[in-house]
Amino acid sequence: MKKHDTHAAPLPLLLLLAALASHSCWRAPTPAGSVASGAGDTHVAEARTPTREPDFDEYMRADFAPADGFDFPFGDGDGGGTYTDDATGKRHAGWYVATRFAEVYSLGIHTGEDWNGAGGGDTDLGQPVYAAANGRVRVARDCGRLWGNVVIVEHFFYENHERREILSLYAHLNEMRVREGDVVRRRQTIATVGQDPEKLFKAHLHFELRRDAALAPTYWPSSDGKDVAWVREHYAEPTAFIKSRRKLHVPQAEPALVLVDQRRYKARLYAGGRAGAEYDVSLGQGVGEKQVEGDNKTPKGMYFVTQKHRGEFPGAYGAYYGGHWVKVNYPNRFDAARGRAAGLVTTAQESAIAAAWERRAPTLEKTRLGGGIGFHGWAREWENDGPRHLSWGGVVLHLSDISVFYEQVPTGAMVVIF
Repeated sequence: MKKHDTHAAPLPLLLLLAALASHSCWRAPTPAGSVASGAGDTHVAEARTPTREPDFDEYMRADFAPADGFDFPFGDGDGGGTYTDDATGKRHAGWYVATRFAEVYSLGIHTGEDWNGAGGGDTDLGQPVYAAANGRVRVARDCGRLWGNVVIVEHFFYENHERREILSLYAHLNEMRVREGDVVRRRQTIATVGQDPEKLFKAHLHFELRRDAALAPTYWPSSDGKDVAWVREHYAEPTAFIKSRRKLHVPQAEPALVLVDQRRYKARLYAGGRAGAEYDVSLGQGVGEKQVEGDNKTPKGMYFVTQKHRGEFPGAYGAYYGGHWVKVNYPNRFDAARGRAAGLVTTAQESAIAAAWERRAPTLEKTRLGGGIGFHGWAREWENDGPRHLSWGGVVLHLSDISVFYEQVPTGAMVVIF
């Protein structure tokens, strides 16, 4: 909703709030799982606890294409670009936020961002509105007073070891070019910029990112007694969210992928998204998610294979590799961000770890976060009904499996441990 550039006498505030709270556009949404993009608006923010742990099939389920990144839904996708005013033919450069996320104004707490073309007024009327990411259209309908035409697209994406979901909402649209149930691609034109039906406000795009899939299309928290903290929990700040997720990894597209399910003590291999061999595994002696060097815990996260070695291993504990070592680049950028927040690594170390991880290269190991995480055998065969926490943080395979696993997993392969 927009507070700038009004060009008609405003309705009384109570009537506006009633219109904003209207559920005339509501229908029960198609079930799409829990929507949880994390409690913050960056890659490294702590995520809300999922309602249940996924298994391999749930983690890899893809009813439509996962998001491989998010764009701004207008202009060049980077938040800029030129456009032509259809009425005058004049070109304008850039877009700006007229009303910001969580801003408190005359209609309450703003739930998204209102974007205008740099020409102001109605210069952006009819300009294309693009899907912010790959997804599926959940809502495409006229939602009546103040809202007008509304499109909502559901997205899912992968961040570290978690599968997450979020909804993007586009309101006050002039023309809708998609229907409910349509699968859309990133940067596909889904609508054009318009106005509210009463034309109380100049043309602009009202854009939201919703974590809560149960909200009615026209839900307005201020009309339901919600505060800013509630809004920040159930919605994401669009600009911060998009800027931190311009590029995302897609496990289904990886030529070689290993998933490790710590709860079930299983590992499964994939090639081009297709499931392959499955192996029993054991984990670190410490129970829980790895935090610091020496805690003997197995980490959770998305990593890449950076080194392989087969043969003899020197040292007092060399026999415990079982003749095979497949190393991953723990810590990753998420571990580094957590470590920097906890004072375990410096800002410079965090940046170096993040940059190396993005290149699928080895990351710094000589920090308080620790290192030396990978797959290996063991000094002797172990039983599935015996202790399943054997190592100092690595993932242990049976001696009868490790040589085959070693051959199947190439350097550069993605490894997700959850």
